[in-house]
Parts: sequence; structure tokens; C-alpha cells
Amino acid sequence: MIELLNNLQQQAELHENLLSLLQNESGGFGRLRGSELLKLQGEKSRCIRAAAQLEKERIQLVKQYAKSWNTDSKELTLSVIIDRSDEEYSVPLQQCFDQLKLLIGKIRDIAEENAMQASGRLKSVESSLQFISQLQNGPPTYSEAGKIQKRTGTLSRTEV
Repeated sequence: MIELLNNLQQQAELHENLLSLLQNESGGFGRLRGSELLKLQGEKSRCIRAAAQLEKERIQLVKQYAKSWNTDSKELTLSVIIDRSDEEYSVPLQQCFDQLKLLIGKIRDIAEENAMQASGRLKSVESSLQFISQLQNGPPTYSEAGKIQKRTGTLSRTEV
């Protein structure tokens, strides 16, 4: 049980870190430079990969418990494990589990908010680029792949 408790505590720490990173991202929209946003994205990715690794380890621990308890691992949820545990472990396991559920809910909410903000900003930038392109009466400033296009001449598209 100590291994499971340690695993859940590490996951809670990672989720707290991820929540903090998401809050920094949310507060930084419009203020942070692109490089700073990319750095945040990299830190979030590292955090998520570490949490995924811990989740794999947790699943292996649950399979071990299922084997020793002669139970199907698919039926052995954290709630069932907590109920079967001695009070020495059930209380801290339940606290960790509750903390994780709370953190995951907060992460989901702020991630959805960040996605809406990012989408709105992207649409704004796309509109600005389209407006600039129309003013130039030339080819689009950026290709679909996001690369800057060079002006090749003044021929309209219908003349080509």
C-alpha cells in the first residue's frame, strides 16, 4: 500500500504543478511572448508525460493487488482498494484520491478556458492577416503550412 500511496502523492504533486502552469498560461495570454508560451507548453508536456508514467505504474500496482486478492483487476478501483485497506492506509489514500479528483476537475476547467482563449486569439490573428492580405491585393501573407509567402508579381489569380 505504501507504493500506491507514494504513487498517488506523486501524481497529486504533478497535477498541482500542471494546474499552476495552466494558470500561468491563462494569465499570460496577451502578455507573454511566443517563446515564453512555448516554454510553458514544454513544461506542461513534461508534466503530462510524467503523470502518464505514474499512471502506468499505478495500473501495474493494482494488477499486483488484484492477483494477491484473487480479484479481477478491472473490478479493483481505487475506491475498492481504499475500502479493503487498513485504516492506516485507507485515510491517506482517500485524501490523495479526493485531492486528485479535485485537481483534475480544476485542470479540466482551466484547460477548456485556455483553449477558448487561444482559439479566439487565433481567429483574431487570422482575421488580421486576411485583412492585411486584402489590402495588399496580393497573395496571402502565409501559406496553409504557415510559411511566409514571397510576392512573385502583380498577376491576379484569374490571369494565371
